Amino acid sequence: MKKFLFTISMVLCAILMNAQDNAMLQAIEEANASLPNIVAQFTQTKHLVANNKQIVSNGDIYIADNDKMAMYYNEPATDLLIINAEQFYMKQGKKDKVYNTAKNKPMASLSNTLLSCVRGKVQALAEANNANITTNKTDMGYEVTLLSREQKAKGYAKIALIYDSKTKLLTSMQMDEFNGISTTYELSDIKTGIEIDSLRFKIK
Repeated sequence: MKKFLFTISMVLCAILMNAQDNAMLQAIEEANASLPNIVAQFTQTKHLVANNKQIVSNGDIYIADNDKMAMYYNEPATDLLIINAEQFYMKQGKKDKVYNTAKNKPMASLSNTLLSCVRGKVQALAEANNANITTNKTDMGYEVTLLSREQKAKGYAKIALIYDSKTKLLTSMQMDEFNGISTTYELSDIKTGIEIDSLRFKIK
């Protein structure tokens, strides 16, 4: 009898926790859907496992609608990333390339991951990447963690996100790759409801 009651208790706790997770994730997604334009400053820290080196970059990020994001780097000023619908542009130093995400599955996955995180579409992202979700409310905000259910050659083993508890906007994103490389983005001076020049998302 005690074992039966314990099992029932565990099931009820799991149901309650799942309901709380869903409520938090829904609140995050709904808040972001109501704010089509977001502008912020970002700091990017990449940790390289091979030599235990950290590379710090910074710049400005622009987000519009559900399919546009641009990261203009101030340091290094040579770098740039633009997502505009099915076009994905990356520039690092003197090298640059435009990808068509409709024809390139890895870049389509990266584009979807970035857009889903900044737009708070975490549940759909987890389903697309076969990942488990855990949530937690802390002094830093709403913490949402995605853990891959399977080991892969490429992609992310873990994505840890923090959304502001009041605005529900993304403030921190840590992306841990299967190869051990970890990249963290910290967003600050976040502004919403302002017009963004469409040229910000133009790919030359």
